[in-house]
Formats: sequence, C-alpha cells, structure tokens
Amino acid sequence: MKNINPKIFLPVLLFLVCFGISYIFIMDIETPIPEIHSNQIEKTETVYFGVISRYSPRSIVSGYQPLMDYLTESTPYNFKLKLSRNYLETVNQLARGSIDFASLGNYTYIHAHENHGVMCIAMPINDEGNIDNFDDIIVPENSNIHSLAELAGKSFAFASRQSFSSWMGIWMLKKEGVELTDLSRYENLSYHDLVAEKVLRGDFDAGMVKSVVAQSYSESGIRILARSPAIPSVPLVAGAHVDTSRVRIVQQSLLRLHSLIEAGDISTEGWDTEVANGFMAGHDSLFNFPRRLLGEIEQELR
Repeated sequence: MKNINPKIFLPVLLFLVCFGISYIFIMDIETPIPEIHSNQIEKTETVYFGVISRYSPRSIVSGYQPLMDYLTESTPYNFKLKLSRNYLETVNQLARGSIDFASLGNYTYIHAHENHGVMCIAMPINDEGNIDNFDDIIVPENSNIHSLAELAGKSFAFASRQSFSSWMGIWMLKKEGVELTDLSRYENLSYHDLVAEKVLRGDFDAGMVKSVVAQSYSESGIRILARSPAIPSVPLVAGAHVDTSRVRIVQQSLLRLHSLIEAGDISTEGWDTEVANGFMAGHDSLFNFPRRLLGEIEQELR
C-alpha cells in the first residue's frame, strides 16, 4: 500500500472532525443556549424614581428613561421609573417610601417638603445655564385675543390643580383683573400637552402650560399670549427616609452630568428637555417666590 501524503490527508481529517462537532450541536436541540455573562458587576439593589404626571405616560417614559439609564451606569444602583396616575400619587409614594427619588414641580415640592420632609437635591439647568423656568398662557395662532384682559368671558384650560402652572395662571389673570368667575368656563386637565392640544383644536379659547410645551406646539398653530415671571425649574428630590450616603451618591452623579455633556462624553439627545442640560445643586430657599404666590392665591380662594 502506498504511503498517504499527509498534505492531502490532514485537510480531510480536519473537515470530518469539524463536521462531526457541528452535527452534534445542530442535532442536540435539547441543550440550552448558554447565557452571555457580562464583566459588569450585577446590581442587586433597585431604586425607584418617580415623576409627577405633568405629561402623558408615554412622554415621561421616553424623556426620563435615558436619565434612569445614566443613573444606573453611574451609581451602585439599578434605577427604575415608577409612574403615577396624578401629581399627588408621586408625593404619596415618597411619603410611604415606595420610591426614593422623584422629579416634582414647584407646587408638589413645596407641599411635600412641608408635610413629608422631602429634600431638594438637584435643579435642572436650561440652555442658558441657569434654573429659570417659565409658564405660558397660550391661544390658537389665529385667535383675535391679544391681551389677558380680553380673556374675560372666554374659556380657559389649566393643567392639574397640583401643577404650579395652574396657580401661576390664576395669579397672572388676577393681575389683569380677570377672576376665575369672569371666565365663561374653565377646566383642569390631566397633562400639559393635553391642554395645548385642546386649545389647538378650539375646545378652549386659551390655556396655561409650561413654556417647553408651548414651544413644542409653536409650529402646530399655538401662539404665546403672555409669559410668567421666572420660577425655579422642576426639582429633583429625595424622600426623608433615604439615608444620607445614598442621597450624596445620587446627587454627585446628577451634578456631574453637566460637565460630561459639555465635554461631549455623553449625548442627551432625546432626553426630556428639562433634564437634557444637566443639573446644579438645589436648596429650599429657591422656592420662596412660588411659596409666597401659593400662599397669596390659596388664601384668597378659601
């Protein structure tokens, strides 16, 4: 028998071995697919973060989930959003300890701080690098209303009664001599974007929304009739039950975000507009003007 040339035999042998192994794996459908393991340390502690229902649930998830992802990556905790059906439900979640952190508004923060010891830990900054926030009274673009005084006898849409913009709207109307009783009708709706949509459709002659909402509807046929004085941006808060070390870790992560954005290390495209520029430290004295305004209006409405 002639000797077999190894150069011919070796490729054939390798082919048979590989074919046999492949056949075993292909036919062994009972063998479970192995899990992919990450080098990242698995985080076992979940921290819940609430957002008052200022927008529709879809908008909140879309705008705030990227912030949750950032906090999960930059802290020892796994952050999850916890939505609510109304503004006060988020406050109650903080009071009960079912969430640790939340994005509140001026109205809900003031009452939550007073009644439940909620702490302001960070304030979103705007494009200009400060915390000034505004509310707008809006009308349809083709409306013949051009002053707040002309709203007497007209219909008006507010967001939730727990939204500070509703109280700001009442205050601004009163400054121009228009009381709620002077309106033909008024209604508190669930979300700011719903107010804008109903004004746009002509269901109401005017409405009060956050400026970021008014701007987002400006190309759809909404006109800004009047803008409020500056108020603090929406505060990020911690519940009174949260230990100081956890608060410090989360606060440091939030305050670091602005420098990461400026350095180009992180993109916030698609984030909620009010948190897409990062944060500065917050404290209770920032809310002195909203607190005085609420006290004035609430006392008059009693």
